[in-house]
Amino acid sequence: MGTTPGDSPSATLSPAALSPPASSNPSTPPRSRSPFHAPRPSAPSTSVSSLSVSTYLDAGTGGSSSAAASQIPSPSPSPHRTPSARKHRRNGTGSRSLLGSGSAPGLLAPPVASTASTAMALLDLDRAASRSPGVSSAPGSPGEGSTLLASSGRTSPASGSSRKGKERAVDDGANEVDEAEAEAVGHVVPVPSDVRRGLRELVARSDDRRSSRGVGGRERAVSRAAADHVQTLPVPPDRGYSPRRYYVLTNAGKPVLALNHGNDSDLSEMMGIAQALISILAEDDDRLRSISRGRTRITFTLKAPLYLFAVSDWGEPEHVMRMHLEYVNLQILSVVTQSQLQRAFARRSNFDLSRLLEGSEPFLNKLVEQCQDDLSFFTTTLQPLRMPPGLRDTAAAALMPPAKFKDLLYVLLIAGGRIVTLLRPRRHAVHPSDMHLLLNTLATSATLRTVETWLPMCLPKFNPAGFVHAYISFVRDDVGLVFISADRDAFESLCQWRVSVVDHLKKDNALDRIEQCIKQHSYTVSVVGSPGLRHFVYKSRGLIQLTSPDWEEPYLPGSVDRKRLVTLYARVQDALYARSGQSAPLKLVYMATAHEAVLGWLTKPFELYVTVSPHLPMSAVVSTANKVAKWVNAEESRLFLKDAPVF
Repeated sequence: MGTTPGDSPSATLSPAALSPPASSNPSTPPRSRSPFHAPRPSAPSTSVSSLSVSTYLDAGTGGSSSAAASQIPSPSPSPHRTPSARKHRRNGTGSRSLLGSGSAPGLLAPPVASTASTAMALLDLDRAASRSPGVSSAPGSPGEGSTLLASSGRTSPASGSSRKGKERAVDDGANEVDEAEAEAVGHVVPVPSDVRRGLRELVARSDDRRSSRGVGGRERAVSRAAADHVQTLPVPPDRGYSPRRYYVLTNAGKPVLALNHGNDSDLSEMMGIAQALISILAEDDDRLRSISRGRTRITFTLKAPLYLFAVSDWGEPEHVMRMHLEYVNLQILSVVTQSQLQRAFARRSNFDLSRLLEGSEPFLNKLVEQCQDDLSFFTTTLQPLRMPPGLRDTAAAALMPPAKFKDLLYVLLIAGGRIVTLLRPRRHAVHPSDMHLLLNTLATSATLRTVETWLPMCLPKFNPAGFVHAYISFVRDDVGLVFISADRDAFESLCQWRVSVVDHLKKDNALDRIEQCIKQHSYTVSVVGSPGLRHFVYKSRGLIQLTSPDWEEPYLPGSVDRKRLVTLYARVQDALYARSGQSAPLKLVYMATAHEAVLGWLTKPFELYVTVSPHLPMSAVVSTANKVAKWVNAEESRLFLKDAPVF
């Protein structure tokens, strides 16, 4: 169920609001004095077309394979596109579908089969890699026989009409390509000329066979779903939530990182296949975005000179894994800056980056672990320590820096792994992603808690080309000071200032009271006083901060129930913001499974996700959402960092 957001969002939700009003643009968050920089929301796709391709006989094996196409146009038009084409693009009808005919099976058979074989080889290698102790591969599901390659669909100007920013897909259908052929293709990193030629011909044929039936049918489906109010989703089997795997390689195909990879013996082969697939489309100025087979999806992110991809069978929207890969890339950049990477690979294309990343594996593993179910990552927010506002103000006053520190960027007080307060220069905010990297560093290294440290690190969202220096000192076991400066020689002066800060914090027993707040930070859904409530996530859009209760039964750490709920949260958010090509953003989304139901509510000041029983009446769901919003509003001064001081 979904409804579009109105221009004047209300703080109270009523059952009448669940009927779909006219579509309108999503509300923008209000301006506030938050110390955090609001990330720019990703632009939703304007249209999606998914049409089947006729079966082609494989001239080499006598078998058959089929393909499916999905193209998503990018927001930016190509300079080679005619005004008429640009108009169609804006109206959401600029998608092209790969359509073929069975009348000429010999023309495109080898390229389609070879490309599908290469994709299947990568999926089969990943499936084999997951068969390690403690990791089981997901069994087949009804659609498992098909393989889908999605790319941005760009072609060179010579093709006659550019498809920059679109997605292309190839589906091998139920008839799988021979295993031996798949493995043989997978071992070859250089891309054969017939494959390149075949892909170009396949895309060119789609220009003459474009159909608007897919777009129109999809619009009717969206209208029917909105009219029905409730959307019941198929629930993947509990055995399907395998550990997600993350890989990084260079554009020369050299392995850099493999996180959660079970079997190292086939790692080089997997990297070679991935590099070959990326190269096939890159030669036509195209980008590989994802490969899907059944419930398993391989998502790619290209950050030259690095290629990153991840494997998941959780059923989350594609942008979720792309966000994970973005964080992995940012963690790498925190150690090796973007300019250093560019210079190193400009001098030598086969540069071995893994040597520079030695010792960073624990930080990357910890980051990936947090991405799985830390809700502040998928909402791009931070969750400060819950505490009385007066105590927070006292701590901020103690941290106000003297005027002599000209290159001081940020001053933070950390307690229990969360931010107590953050001071920053006037007219300058910090990006939540940079703070996630900093907090991840503090949580991973035990050494940082025992000695005063002067740590050079890159904050990629602040400046991806250079380092800043962080003075880190834990004054109590779980209470630490962090001073971030652009001056590499400021260690001694900051060390002396730290003594003054600690003296101020000890007054009125501020440090003791902060330690007590660490123990009282967590809370349960019982504080809201709504019997049907199981869990919720509340994001203040103006403050860019989040609050959420503790996970309770059955959503315990590592459980299938938590993985399922986190995935459901992501799907509801995807529908609210129309990130997967939906017709429009929504104000309300209700999704129910056999286990739980989630109501997503998007307004100008906040974003709320409420988890309840799937059997709860809609009026009770609405009442629960209102109770959560009212409770957070009453506790806002304790839950969030507001009006942070500047210097």
